[in-house]
Amino acid sequence: MEAIFNQLKDVKWEKINIIFNINGGAIGYDKIEYIDEYGTTNSFWIKFKLIDNLLNLINNQYNQSLNDVSKRFNKYQIEIFSDGKTIENKWWDSEKDKQDLLKGAEVVFQWANDRMMSMIFEFEKENNLLPTQYDADDELEYLSSWDSGVFTFHINDKNELEYKIVLTKDGVERVLEMPLKDYFIEGILEHHKITNTILSDEWKPWNTLIIKSPHTGIPYDKVDQFVSYTLE
Repeated sequence: MEAIFNQLKDVKWEKINIIFNINGGAIGYDKIEYIDEYGTTNSFWIKFKLIDNLLNLINNQYNQSLNDVSKRFNKYQIEIFSDGKTIENKWWDSEKDKQDLLKGAEVVFQWANDRMMSMIFEFEKENNLLPTQYDADDELEYLSSWDSGVFTFHINDKNELEYKIVLTKDGVERVLEMPLKDYFIEGILEHHKITNTILSDEWKPWNTLIIKSPHTGIPYDKVDQFVSYTLE
């Protein structure tokens, strides 16, 4: 607490109120303010490195609470009064949880595209499907085997992931028969589950995700040109 007091050493305050957001162990300020002697609420700031002990305490409590729904929290509040009294509050903000899930769901396409590019390279390298050449230092280098691709992911009635990978090189298409990593399949199925249940108010029903990969990251201002969710 000493660092907080030092931050306000030139101020006459009656109460300090700090609320933290916690998301997967990442902690950020939701509110940081003090009420002065006139009852006016004022914002202030203190660097995280100055309150390491408090942040470690919150993080430890957060980790210990994760497996107990009755104790879990994603909001932590500490109120400090000028008479030395301190009150700690912890609670679960379901709306914050929903917004965190929504933010994560909105970038799954980028994660999927990045992972697919990585998996394709690894698979084709291991199976000698990549063109190669020697560079100026006579070192072997691998060249790209595709210029663009279309990745189709469909969740069937059995909640199983069906998929198709079509790659294009110099205008010629080919289907790549490549197994997907377990973590990737689980990620797509989880994305489908969350967006069709918890986020159903924010997300249209879907069972097919199509990513038209430009073989680079997908521009966020042109997502609609590269990504589509449909219900089939």
